[in-house]
Amino acid sequence: MNTDLLRPIETIRVTRVRTLVVDDSPSMLKILAQILQELGDFDLVGTATNAYQALQYVSALSPKLVLMDAQMPGLNGIQATRFMKGSEHPPVVILITSHNNSATKSLAEQAGADGFVSKGGNFRRRVIGALQRLFGPSRVGRSTWRHL
Repeated sequence: MNTDLLRPIETIRVTRVRTLVVDDSPSMLKILAQILQELGDFDLVGTATNAYQALQYVSALSPKLVLMDAQMPGLNGIQATRFMKGSEHPPVVILITSHNNSATKSLAEQAGADGFVSKGGNFRRRVIGALQRLFGPSRVGRSTWRHL
C-alpha cells in the first residue's frame, strides 16, 4: 500500500454560533429564541429591546450573529447595524422587518446588513433560510426540516 497518499484526518470542530436577538416586541424575542433553540447550533447569549442595548451587548458579549428588528424607537436597527459593521470584528447581522419594501431593503444593504427577513407569513421558514444561506445547511440541524 502506498502510504504517501494517506493524510491525517482533520478533526472538524463544530462551534455553536453565539447569537444576540434584538426587538422591541417581547413576543418577537420569544419567537426568535424558539427558532434558535429548535435549530440547535445557535446559542442565545442575550436579548435586547432596543438598539442602544444591542450595541452595548455586541461589545460585551461578542456575538457572531445578531438578529435585529429594523424599526425600533430611537436608534433603529439599520443605524445600529452601521455602527456594528464599523467595529473591528463585526457580527453577521440579519435585519428583521415588517416593512418589506425596496427602500428599507436598500437602506439595510447600505448599512452592511448580511440578510433581510420580512415578518410576514412563513416567517420561521424565511429566518431558517437566511441562516442557511449565511451559515450553511448543516448549521440549521436536520431536525429542523420535520417542523416546516
